[in-house]
Amino acid sequence: MFRYMVITCLVLCLAGSAFSQALHDATGNWYGFFRTPQGNRQRLQLMFERQGAILKGKMKSPDVTEDLIDIDSVYATDDSLKFVIKKISLVYTGGWNVRTGRYEGYFEQLGNRAELNFSRREIKEGELPVEHPQEPLPPFAYDVEEVKFVNTKDKVLLTGTFTKPGIKGTFPAIIMISGEGPQDRDGERFGHKPFAVIADYFAKHGMAVLRFDDRGTGTSTGNYDSSDIYNFAEDVRAAVSFLRQRKDVDSNAIGLLGNSMGGAVGQIVASGDHKIAFLITIAAPGINGRDIYLTRALQAGISAGEKDADVRKYIDPIKAYLNILVTEKDTVVRKAKAYASLTNLFRQTGDSTKEIPDWLLDASYKADTRKEVLSALLYDPAVYLAKIKCPVLAMNGDKDIEVNASQNLKGIESGLVKGGNETVTLRTFPGLNHLFQRCNSCTLEEYGSLDETINPVVLEFMTRWIQLLY
Repeated sequence: MFRYMVITCLVLCLAGSAFSQALHDATGNWYGFFRTPQGNRQRLQLMFERQGAILKGKMKSPDVTEDLIDIDSVYATDDSLKFVIKKISLVYTGGWNVRTGRYEGYFEQLGNRAELNFSRREIKEGELPVEHPQEPLPPFAYDVEEVKFVNTKDKVLLTGTFTKPGIKGTFPAIIMISGEGPQDRDGERFGHKPFAVIADYFAKHGMAVLRFDDRGTGTSTGNYDSSDIYNFAEDVRAAVSFLRQRKDVDSNAIGLLGNSMGGAVGQIVASGDHKIAFLITIAAPGINGRDIYLTRALQAGISAGEKDADVRKYIDPIKAYLNILVTEKDTVVRKAKAYASLTNLFRQTGDSTKEIPDWLLDASYKADTRKEVLSALLYDPAVYLAKIKCPVLAMNGDKDIEVNASQNLKGIESGLVKGGNETVTLRTFPGLNHLFQRCNSCTLEEYGSLDETINPVVLEFMTRWIQLLY
């Protein structure tokens, strides 16, 4: 069992929710649904087949008609899916999410844009998935504005949504920073949209929120895979500059809210900009990246039912692998050493007599050598925490198996106090997982099956903490 948990951690946890690999074939049937402008949910079915080297397809909307619509062009890789239907002016673009096993993206049609995901799971009549009750739906009780701003340093155009109370005035503003892997402005993961839920709650309680598509995601430009956490920090700095120019934002009350590794990005930005009014981190690192990675792998094994003593036998092999990734500068040598180290690790955690499949080595190495991941492995929060002077709220769920609550909150507190920051609030929420959902098994696999997007107690706690500042 632990072998598979280690594989999950190595391939997925640090690589982010959108890391892809060659484990699927686009041919066959795909199923999804979308919401019409009138608010109704409508099913769609795709049927792809390969004719020589070309992928051909048809689409059906069974809730409307059994007729098939020819797809004019289909482009599918291990990472993405794009198709065009000229007859109805529809263009779909999606990325492969290895965690959820589906294409996740949007379609555009006659100026309208809607979320649309496709998986292999057939959705029969009357079987549309239960919607997450916290997801905000129009009409909204606050102002919503689509915005654009530019990271001039990296030449990236970032697009997002700005929300504020539906009254005239100047408001405190919060910039949302996503965690590992390319995410859209809603922070969409496992069907949940936590950033949309948080923005909705804050706007209803007197605060403005800016959330934006990560570079190379949604309608933002740039290349995510060629970027590291310091590039993402530049994107956040551009967001700060954008808000400081707005007349409906109190320029002295602009704060950051970083989720998971987005908390590290928030730490980087706040440490270098003493005009940042406050920083909120959700399941953010308080210890160095390699220790987080190691603890995450061990906690995943324990949560799967392995004995603590058995799991700890793999500490040294995992450390050896991580050290190769961050210390070996020659990429050819690094790959050879990493493959050997991974082979040794997988054999120790599984059947030592079986050959380790090439796809597993390729997938693990590809995931863990992306720029974002390598920068995260090398990240030491202490360097930045000591320079942060604004009020900080750091939160974790005590059932978080990705970022250990006790370990990381202690690290955050220590780093801030060492720098002389006395306005530090730490909070551990009992019974909540990495996504701040009230969980049952509290495993990675459970995230998408829970109705709750983010526990209401967390929303209220953050809101009251900010309101006490202003």
